[in-house]
Parts: sequence; C-alpha cells; structure tokens
Amino acid sequence: MNLTKRQNEIIDAALMLIAQGGIQKLTIKNLAGMLRITEPAIYRHFKNKAEIIKALIERFDLAVPAGNPALRGFDGVAAFVRSRFEQVIAEPPLARVMFAEELFMDEPNGSEMMLQMMHRHKAALLGYFLEAQENGEIRRDLAPELLFRLVFGPVRLLIKQWGMVGGAFDLRFKGDELLETLRKLLK
Repeated sequence: MNLTKRQNEIIDAALMLIAQGGIQKLTIKNLAGMLRITEPAIYRHFKNKAEIIKALIERFDLAVPAGNPALRGFDGVAAFVRSRFEQVIAEPPLARVMFAEELFMDEPNGSEMMLQMMHRHKAALLGYFLEAQENGEIRRDLAPELLFRLVFGPVRLLIKQWGMVGGAFDLRFKGDELLETLRKLLK
C-alpha cells in the first residue's frame, strides 16, 4: 500500500476523529475541517469515506507483521505482541481504535476487513503457540485457539488501559511484565 503524504495525513485525521468520537464522527466535512482543506480536496485523494476506512485498516494490518520466520514458539508470540505495543506508542490514538472492532460495525466493508485481519494474525500466532507446545515452552493440554484468547485478552486490556489514561504508564515495561507472567502461567 503506497500512500501519498496527503493520503497519510487524511488517514491520521480519520484515526483522530474516530478515536475522539467514534466512527460517526468520521465525515468528509469533519476531515476537511480538521485538515483545513476543502471537502473536494479530500475526494481528490479518496473516492469516499469507505475508501478512507479501508486504507486505515490496511495501515493497521501492514504495520504489524503477521509472522516472522526467524522466531519460534513463545518468542514469536512475544515479538508479535511487542509490535502491537510499539504501534500504539508510535501512534497513541490507535490505543482507542485498534481493538475497537465495534467502531466499524456500521461499516460493512470495514467490519469484514477487521475480521479478515484478525484471522490472519490469529493464524500466524496459532503457529507460534503450536511450536511453543511442541518445544515444551508452554502447556500442551490447552488448545492453541484458547491460548490465543488467553494471551490477547490481557494484551487488548492493557492497550485499552494505556489509551484511557493517555499513556500515563510505561507500556513497554508493563507489556514485558504481562508477557513474562503469561509465560510463567502457561508453562
């Protein structure tokens, strides 16, 4: 996905609007006002609101690698989780939007794209969980699908908490603390 500088600015503004007031706040009029440009100027870069939402979701998806063949087992899971933390640290409004699939429910294409992205990421992580079980790093009596939920539930909560307090705590430190605790609990 190669976006122009202006397209990235529009996506940044869209992210900010969604983070501040939900998907309903994302209108071409509000975007134009936030960027101090005309509404037709937005349409020179995107056909419509749905295309902006699509580009926003694609940017979420591309910013976090779905898998790294050099990593194995729980280290792969940890690297994926840390990349999520780094993503929201670099772009704090994501903490309010990244795991808020409900924001996109009224946008059929956006909702479907979010679901597909989740499935791709889950598939990569399931491979890491299976490797971790085969290597004896984590328990073998838990289904990888359950492991995915056990790990990503707390990760989502931590990111949401960090976003709600405006980044008032060290997400990297708390994230590493969480990962180490999960590693111990799953051993």
